[in-house]
Amino acid sequence: MIILYLINDDIFTFNVEDWIKLRKQYRIIGQIVGSTSFIPSLPAKILPEEALLLLNNNFAVIHSSCGNICDNLKENNFEDEFLKAQQIEYRQIRKQQLETLIDKIVSKRRENGDIRTKEEILNEELVKSSAITKDNMLWPIFLHKESNLSTPVPVTKIQSLTSSIKSRVFKDLWERNYYVTSGEKFGGDFLVYFGDPITHHAIFIVKCIESEITFHPNKLIAFGRLGVSVKKRAVFATVKDGKVMYMTINWIDA
Repeated sequence: MIILYLINDDIFTFNVEDWIKLRKQYRIIGQIVGSTSFIPSLPAKILPEEALLLLNNNFAVIHSSCGNICDNLKENNFEDEFLKAQQIEYRQIRKQQLETLIDKIVSKRRENGDIRTKEEILNEELVKSSAITKDNMLWPIFLHKESNLSTPVPVTKIQSLTSSIKSRVFKDLWERNYYVTSGEKFGGDFLVYFGDPITHHAIFIVKCIESEITFHPNKLIAFGRLGVSVKKRAVFATVKDGKVMYMTINWIDA
């Protein structure tokens, strides 16, 4: 069973095997939000609509563990100890770097009338360039959480993070064997692909709306033009009489 984690109303997977299974077996893509030296890495953030589908099909469970873990870290002074260790480590590294440059630094200082010793100048440079604080310290990514620090999250909590229309539309598209990701960057709710986004471009931008809605024609035109500009079909989706319905905007040159 795949275990997802709810942290500050966002849902994550930290386990690489679970992430691979989500993508290959269940067509759940998520979004990689971690980084290691500018290389994308776990955790992956899961859409509420993706999480609901996984829950309703018994593919995954969602645990909430942030509060217990944070309390445990505070009790053990983890933050202060971790900060202190980083300060010591970085100071040692920075000192080694400065020692290779100190002769040039001292020479420049001598030209400006600085008569302090090399050691004094080195210590001054260390103080200026090795300030690690809680605002810029590095934090570890916890790739595994102990089960005794976790509590199951009810499905109603995940439902509150999205709308019934969006969750129904996502489920319908998924059941049609499409790959579906967030469409936020393109002004929609979802991007829809024929295959894995690694090898395919999105074909639809889907925007979920109420079945009874009135909006200015300019908004309709703007959404259609948006689809054309990024070479995708603009699609409105809604739920009416219990059925998911779609309206595609086709742009025809006169």
